[in-house]
Amino acid sequence: MSPAPHWSHQEIVGEIFAYLRNYFRVTDTGGAFIAPLDVELAHNTIVQPDIVVLLKSSRKKLQERHIIGAPDLAIEVVSPTSATHDRHRKLAAYARAGVPEYWIIEPDSRTVEVLILEHGDYQSLGVYRGKATLPSQIVPEFMVHVEEFFVSSWE
Repeated sequence: MSPAPHWSHQEIVGEIFAYLRNYFRVTDTGGAFIAPLDVELAHNTIVQPDIVVLLKSSRKKLQERHIIGAPDLAIEVVSPTSATHDRHRKLAAYARAGVPEYWIIEPDSRTVEVLILEHGDYQSLGVYRGKATLPSQIVPEFMVHVEEFFVSSWE
């Protein structure tokens, strides 16, 4: 069993989820879910992204207890114990399954890398920090400054 994530990891996940939840409430275009929620990318390939997004057009993938098929967006908050897994194994699994967009959050540098699937491989749109907003194709008008994801009342 993997150790529980650090509290700051959970706080970052919560902040991103809260912004996405509010975005989807306003736009009525989909929904966001937080782990633990199984995502069955393929037979015998099950992952639990920190945050997963399904657009309304993908609603049929949402089952009672899990998601079957590629979500529209997977988000992972990297921790020291998950960095290799998130940047290599999960990235490859998401690409094989056809997940169109993948965000990798780096708490230490307070950055978000946005990756877009093109011709079966992820291409980085860049690494964003501070007052930058993300050039997402899945949540195109998500006008939140990246620094808002890293606000903590415990620091």
